Amino acid sequence: MTEAAKYQITIHGNVYDLATGDGAQVVPIDKRNRAASPFMTPPLPPQGIHGRDDDLTQVYDLLALGDEETGDVPPVALRGLGGIGKTTLATALGRLNFVPSFFPDGVLWVALGPSPTVRLLLDGWGRALGVDLLPERDEAACRDRLRAVLYHRRALLIVDDVWDVAQGQYFLVAGPNCRTLLTTRETPVAYALATRERTLRVDVLKPVAALALLRRLAPEAVTSDERAAQRLCERLEYLPLALTLAGRLLAVEADVPARMQRMLGELIERREARLNLLQAEGRLGLTEEEPVSLQAILGLSVNRLDKVDQERFAMASVFGGDPLTWEINAAAYVWECSVIEAEDTVARFIQRGLIERRGERYWMHALLADYAAELMEEMGL
Repeated sequence: MTEAAKYQITIHGNVYDLATGDGAQVVPIDKRNRAASPFMTPPLPPQGIHGRDDDLTQVYDLLALGDEETGDVPPVALRGLGGIGKTTLATALGRLNFVPSFFPDGVLWVALGPSPTVRLLLDGWGRALGVDLLPERDEAACRDRLRAVLYHRRALLIVDDVWDVAQGQYFLVAGPNCRTLLTTRETPVAYALATRERTLRVDVLKPVAALALLRRLAPEAVTSDERAAQRLCERLEYLPLALTLAGRLLAVEADVPARMQRMLGELIERREARLNLLQAEGRLGLTEEEPVSLQAILGLSVNRLDKVDQERFAMASVFGGDPLTWEINAAAYVWECSVIEAEDTVARFIQRGLIERRGERYWMHALLADYAAELMEEMGL
């Protein structure tokens, strides 16, 4: 992939560039000396975006970005497990080169996380729009003021990492000519804020895109042993965050090839090595200052379960991860409960983004199965 292609997306056969650079800034919207508009989209990751043309095409269509005359377009939600690439996909949308002209009043971005300070985040949108929300009595009043301000504007609103319906609703302030995109791990949140038919499930990368991502980050590792690199992609089950963290780790070790190869082998063979991959940037809901492990990021969803469901999640590791699948009766047997109770538990796991349905059976991502196995040992089950 060339450096230029790194920041390009194809939608309906048209190639669009993605703006790079710092996101939290104000940029001029045209050449007619109009006031500047906020452009709050964060930067793209250094490795760019891989294998998401089809996903962005679906978002493009759902948000009716090809038609400025279409008004009152309902919100769209991106749903998927942690690390699947929802935020990167939303970032790419906000950085498409036609966005400043299609949304002349700017792009508003907010990341909520599990425990947001809603009032401060609403104030941030107010400042970006030149509106003082400090005199407003509460979050609802801030919401209503923002809704009034945006009623006659054309802006793109991106609400990232929503965990709670009530919190997300404060940011549904789009006017009839605006568009809203949300991201969440949780099915009930997506369906409540955007409806089921306007929720797009974000899946893992295709094998070719996964290998391309790993090659972008750690070219020496892929060049020296492409078959092993493919096995690593398979073992990480094509999860973009895991591939990114593994690629960064292997790149750091590239100056000592034997060590790099050893670490590549450990990532393939040892679940502890995979789960302990570190993200240097921190994470909302964990810590924003210190590195956090892949295990901790995946665990954010598990931590929201009660004790019984956490134990059942851990015990589900006996089924293994993809491509293995299982049925409700098997879960009821392992959990020593009725089929009806097993159905209730499986429903909660699906809502948390921990398992998915495949036909009449169910499956768990390979890295979640790794995490469940680790949890099962810790619990002594």
